[in-house]
Amino acid sequence: MIEIDLDKLTQLTEQLTPLSDMALLLDVPEGDLRDAVSDYEHPASIAYRKAKARLTLQLRQQDLELAEAGSPSAAEALRSHLLKMLQDE
Repeated sequence: MIEIDLDKLTQLTEQLTPLSDMALLLDVPEGDLRDAVSDYEHPASIAYRKAKARLTLQLRQQDLELAEAGSPSAAEALRSHLLKMLQDE
C-alpha cells in the first residue's frame, strides 16, 4: 500500500487539482493514486471525496447567493445542481 499525505491530498482537491497533477505533486504513481481514490474504503478516497463534497457545497452556496442577487448564470447553475441532486436520489 502506498503512502499518501492525506492533508496534502485534501488541499489539492480543494484547489481543483486534477488527479494526474496530484500524483506528481504527491510523488506517487498516478495509477496508484487513481486506484486508491476509486477504492471507497481507502483513506485517500475518503479524504478526496470529503474535500470534493466540501468544495462543491461551497460552490453551490455561492451560486445560491448569486442567484438571489439576480445572476442569470447562477440561476442556471442552480438548475444544474438540482438536476444532479434529483438524479442522485
